[in-house]
This record gives sequence, C-alpha cells and structure tokens, in this order.
Amino acid sequence: MSQIAFNCQRCSQCCHGEGGISLAAGEVPAAAAQLGLTSGQFKQRYCLLKQGRYSIKTNQQGDCALLGPQGCLIHQAKPQICQRWPFFDALLRDSSAFEEAKLSCPGLLPQASFEEFLAQHRALADKEES
Repeated sequence: MSQIAFNCQRCSQCCHGEGGISLAAGEVPAAAAQLGLTSGQFKQRYCLLKQGRYSIKTNQQGDCALLGPQGCLIHQAKPQICQRWPFFDALLRDSSAFEEAKLSCPGLLPQASFEEFLAQHRALADKEES
C-alpha cells in the first residue's frame, strides 16, 4: 500500500444524518455503561425501535443524539456501523461514491486512489481476522 487513504480526524462529519446509525442488541449495554445508564434508560433516552433494531435518535439539525461538544459520547463503545466508516459497501464497490465521500470527509486523503482505499480496507480486514 503506497499511502493510507483514510485516517480519522474525529471531525464528526459522519455523525450527521437521520436513521443511519443502529445498534445490535448486544451493543446497547456497553454504550449505556459509557454514560452511566442502564440499558433501558439508554434505549429510552437515545434510541428509536425501527424494524426490530435500535436506531439512534437525531436532533433537529440531523446530528446524532450521542454527539457532544467534544465528539462521540460513547466513543469507547461506539456501534460497529460507526467503527466501519468509511469502509461501507457502497464506497468499496463504487469509485465514484468513494470520490464523493472524499468531498465531505477530511479523513479521506484527497490524493488517495480508489485502489489505495481498497488496499487499506483489505489490510484492516486481514488484521481483524488474525
């Protein structure tokens, strides 16, 4: 891999947009514990039940309800979907989607090629498997 295509800047740009962040049932206790809440309190305060999954609420501006002034309130226990950004299927399949994502995510190196992005994803996946 010639260069790293993505290095999270913790800018919170990916924390905007309604309905995209859901938690698996097993992720709720750790998220709740980060805030000193019970799972029930966490779900009541921060979640909506949609199609059998808990989706994080958003405010009127479309910000994740778990986004605080210093960033993610549950960063140590953030959901898998948040941990995967920007290595989402749509960006891994479509170079134009990857190019578009570079316009809004400062963690994606503007000079990085689609091939470098895919190579970084493969390297991370290999690391997780070992």
